Amino acid sequence: MNNIARKKTIQEYYSRRAKDYDLQKKRTWNSSQGFADEITDEIARASALFENRFLLEVGVGTGRNALPLLGRLKLRFVGLDLSREMLRLTRTKLSSFKKKFDLVLGDAEHLPFTNNVFDALICMSAMHYFESQQKILPKFSKVLKNEGFFVYGDLTLHELDDQRFFELLEKTLTRTNPKYYKPSEVRKLLEACGFRVIRMKTVAYKKSYHALMEDKGNYFDVAPETLCNCVCGADAVAKKQYALTDNELTLFYTVITAQLEH
Repeated sequence: MNNIARKKTIQEYYSRRAKDYDLQKKRTWNSSQGFADEITDEIARASALFENRFLLEVGVGTGRNALPLLGRLKLRFVGLDLSREMLRLTRTKLSSFKKKFDLVLGDAEHLPFTNNVFDALICMSAMHYFESQQKILPKFSKVLKNEGFFVYGDLTLHELDDQRFFELLEKTLTRTNPKYYKPSEVRKLLEACGFRVIRMKTVAYKKSYHALMEDKGNYFDVAPETLCNCVCGADAVAKKQYALTDNELTLFYTVITAQLEH
């Protein structure tokens, strides 16, 4: 799949998923089996740096991160997303903050902003969709002011997953060719692009196969048997790393707060 076709597939996926997105995400972000408050606390910890600053969120989605940020802080906020349907939901959700935010329909790999304009940039749960994180990070750094902050949040491989089983699992569930990294690999990428890592945390959480199908597989017409074959085909190392059972597995989400140092 070429880059244009991949982006169109991602756009169509989120357009179809928009209506139920928040409800589905609550299973991960608000449940005891998911993140509970751990990832939210990490975002809140980083957001203490954003007071009175100009902030860009790449992949704003339905505004799940934007809403608490705008409610808690004095800041100017811009949200960018590839999905028009997602942005409609965000605009409704943020309606009480009309003078504090702007939303932009656009492509993160071709940011429609001038250089050195934002004090901070957030990208949560979207990095794996980019064709190359090595190429996107310098584009992010260009729109950041010197010493600007970047908050990276995404699913990551198990640190010892040299066979990249989780990446295979995701490619079984979707047609978007996602690319995932180990936490240590992400850190190296950030440092190579001029970022100094301030804080880094990886959270393990449970995800049922049923939820994986609801969130992804069903949208791409993946048969449950296909997911079952992928899980059953995992070797003993992967089964241990991801704690595979008959019903669920353990996944990993990493949040990194970094500062740009030109």
